[in-house]
Amino acid sequence: MRKRLALVGLVFLVIALGSGGWLWWSLGPGAPPQPSLSTLPPVPPLPTSTTDAPAPQSETRDVPQTIAVGPVDHGTLVIEARGRRLGTESYTLERQENGDLYLRSNGMLHFKIAFFNVQASFVQVMTFTAQRRPLSYQLALSGPMGVGNRKISAGFGASSEGIVDDGQHQTKITLPEEPFLLLGMFSSYAILPFWARPDAPQRLKVISLRGDRRDGGAEIWVVYKGKARLRALHAGAEAHAVDAEEYLLTSERFTMQLYLSGERLLGLQGAETERAESFRLYRSDLFPEGFEVLSGHD
Repeated sequence: MRKRLALVGLVFLVIALGSGGWLWWSLGPGAPPQPSLSTLPPVPPLPTSTTDAPAPQSETRDVPQTIAVGPVDHGTLVIEARGRRLGTESYTLERQENGDLYLRSNGMLHFKIAFFNVQASFVQVMTFTAQRRPLSYQLALSGPMGVGNRKISAGFGASSEGIVDDGQHQTKITLPEEPFLLLGMFSSYAILPFWARPDAPQRLKVISLRGDRRDGGAEIWVVYKGKARLRALHAGAEAHAVDAEEYLLTSERFTMQLYLSGERLLGLQGAETERAESFRLYRSDLFPEGFEVLSGHD
C-alpha cells in the first residue's frame, strides 16, 4: 500500500513540475535536479476558483491604447492521448490595463496506476508581460487522500533567471532572450496565439519548470498553413462551423496541427491517425466530443 501511494505521489510531482503534458514528455529524458538555492518568500495562497480570483499586481508599463483590455479567451480543454482522456481544464485569459496577460485555470487529471484509477485536481495561475515573458507561476495540486499534494511557485525578475519552489526543493532556471513558450498545465498553450504569425514562421524555445538540460535545448516552430473550418464531431451537416487558422507545431521529433481563431485557442492534435499514438487537445465548450476539419487551405 505504501509503495502504491508513493508511486502516485511521484507521478503527480512529475506532472506538476513539467506537465506541458504529452508535448513536453516527448522532447527527451530528464536530468538530475540542481541543488537547492536560497530561501524564497512564502507562497501566496492560490484562488479556489477561476471566477473571483484577484488580478495580480505588476509594474506599470506603457501599452498602446489600441490593445483591448479585459477577457481575451476562456473555455474548457479536454486532453486525450492514445484514446484515453487524461484530464480537463477550464481557463480564463485576461489582459490587464498595463498589457500584462493573466492566465488562471483549474482542472482534473486522470490516471490508471496498476489496477487503480486515480485523479488529481489542480489550480494554476500564470502572469506574463505584454511581450509574453513570464512574471510569475503558481500551481496547487491535490491528489487522492492528500497523496501527492504540492504547491509550486516561480518568480521571474528583470534578469534572465527564475527560481522554482515546489515546497521541498528550489531550482534555478535560465530564461532565453529569444521568444519561448513556458509550459505549465495544458492551458499554457493558450499563449500560442500571441506568437503565431501568418506572414512568417516563428521559432520558440520550450521551457519547463524543471531546470534541467532541456531548458536551453528544445525548440518548436509555429508555421502558418492556411484557413480552415471546424465543426463539432457527430453534430450533423447542418451544425454551425467555426472559422479557424491552421498552423503546424513542429520539432525534430513531432508535428502537430494547431487551430486558432484570432487570439483564441481552439485545438491541438497530433498528425498520427493510429489510436495508439494519437494525441489531441480541444475546446469542449465549442466541440463537446472533438472536431473535424471541413475545408482545406488557401
